[in-house]
Amino acid sequence: MGEENGSSTQSVTRAEGSPADDEFEFTVFGPGYGESLVLHIGNGSWVVIDSCVDADGCPQALRYLESIGVDPAATVRLIVATHWHDDHIRGLAQMVETCPEAAFCCAAALCREEFLALVQAIQGRHLSSIGSGLREIHSVFSHLDSTGKKATHAIANRVVFQRETCRIWSLSPGDDVFQRFLGAVEETIPSRGNNKSRIRSLSPNEAAVALWVDAKDFALLLGADLNRSGWATMVCDSERPVGRAAAYKVPHHGSENADEPRVWEQMLDSHPLAVLTPWSRGGRSLPKSSDVRRILSHTENAYATAKPDSSGPNRRSWDRVVERIIRESGAAIRRRSAGPGMIRLRRRIGDEAPWQVEKFGTACHLRDLV
Repeated sequence: MGEENGSSTQSVTRAEGSPADDEFEFTVFGPGYGESLVLHIGNGSWVVIDSCVDADGCPQALRYLESIGVDPAATVRLIVATHWHDDHIRGLAQMVETCPEAAFCCAAALCREEFLALVQAIQGRHLSSIGSGLREIHSVFSHLDSTGKKATHAIANRVVFQRETCRIWSLSPGDDVFQRFLGAVEETIPSRGNNKSRIRSLSPNEAAVALWVDAKDFALLLGADLNRSGWATMVCDSERPVGRAAAYKVPHHGSENADEPRVWEQMLDSHPLAVLTPWSRGGRSLPKSSDVRRILSHTENAYATAKPDSSGPNRRSWDRVVERIIRESGAAIRRRSAGPGMIRLRRRIGDEAPWQVEKFGTACHLRDLV
């Protein structure tokens, strides 16, 4: 690892051991399609941001916490849904149901009656991935209603969570994005008597929730899938938190459409620790080689939770044909896995101790993607 921040790195096959009470943890899961983050903010308190599932359908954050001896039901204090894309939200309802002590936070627009009307309208329809994500959000809201809990609304420059050693700000979406998003939602709601099986595409990236995590002597910037226009507005916002982040969850899988150079120049330390999750779908994948080179031009301390996976949803059509023939013959198919793609960062709270960086399973340095 780079000498700039004094951190060290190692590859590990299995995650063991919970952090000490005075130790901060920032862990990113990304199997190749899916993203989830967990934070230990000190004194046994945890935060979960977004959700993805393992091969058994269990949220990876839940499985990880249990594997290191942590009881999620008693220790998770906050769950954040940055947006409803399927690769960020699968398993979120199970997470919310399992963690009764956790507050739930999402973009304010997702709690408005216009959005909830859209969620209700798509129930029972056969939809593309947008429908899957909306159904997950519907399940979350249904559970919150049944327990009498209210969601915390994330808007630009709002403190959404605070403990002794940690304060978390939502940096987006801004008011202008909020209004444009609601207008798009109203146009998308199927009209009465409309039996179409699909609704028009409605991208949530513009209204995604980016987070600033202030741990007193250092900060993290968590980019979700926020696009470039959102970052451009944020950089110029005089009301955003002051400071530079030591670690960065790179937005939208490293895509160029989420890159704003001024973020690197004004919101991040020199050579910060940067982590991204890859994305593969329909023959396309992120990050591209040009994205990798661009990120490495800003920092050598950059990691990916996995390489874009050619055996995942974007595998070639002949692979799917062969798989179907094998299944029709009565044979079982078992995929070998290198373990969960995971990057774990830990450091002591309240001193200048270096970050400890651990790579698990398919995780790698970003230069290995070139």
